[in-house]
Amino acid sequence: MKKFVLILILAFSYVLAQAQCTPLPYQDSLYSIWPDTIDNLPVVYQGVNYSTTITIKTPTTVIEAAGYDTSLTTVLGQYVGHWPVDSMELLSISGLPSGITHSCLIPSCVIPGNTLTCAALSGNTSDPVGIYPIVMDVKVYTHGTVTIIVQIPIDTSVTEQILGYKLEINSGTEVFDIYSQDDFVLLQNAPNPFDNYTNIKFNTPRSTNVEFTVIDMFGRKVFTDQISANRGENAYQFTHDLSSGIYMYNIDNGEASLSKRMIIAER
Repeated sequence: MKKFVLILILAFSYVLAQAQCTPLPYQDSLYSIWPDTIDNLPVVYQGVNYSTTITIKTPTTVIEAAGYDTSLTTVLGQYVGHWPVDSMELLSISGLPSGITHSCLIPSCVIPGNTLTCAALSGNTSDPVGIYPIVMDVKVYTHGTVTIIVQIPIDTSVTEQILGYKLEINSGTEVFDIYSQDDFVLLQNAPNPFDNYTNIKFNTPRSTNVEFTVIDMFGRKVFTDQISANRGENAYQFTHDLSSGIYMYNIDNGEASLSKRMIIAER
């Protein structure tokens, strides 16, 4: 959900930050943020170092930034959706648990229009278990002309509030005692994102062979392994030679199939 308000530029306010992150390469040419609010952000575990990447493709025009809602793209009563996006500034991310901070790959978090880049959330928190709604405030800068008897050049900015993101904090112990041994459960891999390897825990109600697969964003199986699992908690270390990007990992015991998302960082 996005809210836009067109206002005249009075001043610029920059947040100095820089991140070690790599934008995911699969993004298309349109304005988007990944992960989206449906997939949302990876879980945070208490007392465990956290790091995740948000990939951003900045808009090319004002109408693209406004989600193609023409009612949100007027200045002095005139349509300005065709105006170019000069830059997009991340003003703030509010609602983060204590100890979790944000930073940007591009200094000052001021990103040119039509650019693929990223921001990072990282840190360590001991805040209580729960759901923490996140609000991102950005400003999209643009320019153009309007006609009031004569053409008048105007610099303007689009203030955008992005809602729907959240961070979920779970117990850092990742204990399985919240589940019965009769439950088939898959936990989030850690670390995530990762480069060479990551650890995956799952619980199975009986000793059996479990098929582990990795699927890329095009739905192709890129890795398969058979795991001889014991009843209860199991741990599996996944090593790879895959390209950086987002993948789904899946376990299947012949009766049920469970999946989660993981991110392979650029080496």
